[in-house]
Amino acid sequence: MRVRCSAVSVPLALILVSVLLLLPVLQPAQAESRTAPLEALSWERRVLLLFADNPADPWAYKQRLDLLEDRCDFNNRDLVLLEVYADHAVRVTGVWLDGLAHEEQALSEAMFDDGQRPIHSAALRTTYGIPQGFGLVLVGKDGWEKRRSRMPVSAHEIYAQIDGMPMRQREMRDDNCAGPATKGS
Repeated sequence: MRVRCSAVSVPLALILVSVLLLLPVLQPAQAESRTAPLEALSWERRVLLLFADNPADPWAYKQRLDLLEDRCDFNNRDLVLLEVYADHAVRVTGVWLDGLAHEEQALSEAMFDDGQRPIHSAALRTTYGIPQGFGLVLVGKDGWEKRRSRMPVSAHEIYAQIDGMPMRQREMRDDNCAGPATKGS
């Protein structure tokens, strides 16, 4: 039996093959642009981006309290919390690249030793596709997005996900929170 191709199916097949061949070329450009605002933190810190319309947002407030309840767990995972509120400077909480701990400090050029400009709220909202409202995005040390939620997520769930990452598995050998004094709390 011989299969015949119609004149319509050949151009359609060519278009489909062309699109499939272009996908690998297009995807890295998209991924690169997604991580560009956080490039200075790559391979140094995991980033939790907390988006809300304002600091008084009840979900943002609850999420922040839950994440920062145990600073040892938070810091031991090399996490930095970036709070992104509409028309406000991005605020950082956690141990920054300079090794200093910051508490809700507005990002400034002085915090970047490589001459990079500070990260702006609008750029992060555009890059991560959260134009308004609450959102939580976890970005790994490799710069790739690991989790996204439009509702609060328990710190336990986030820490469990991070602890399952291969890089974190290696880091856990040096875990300062694993001592018997902190296990019960």
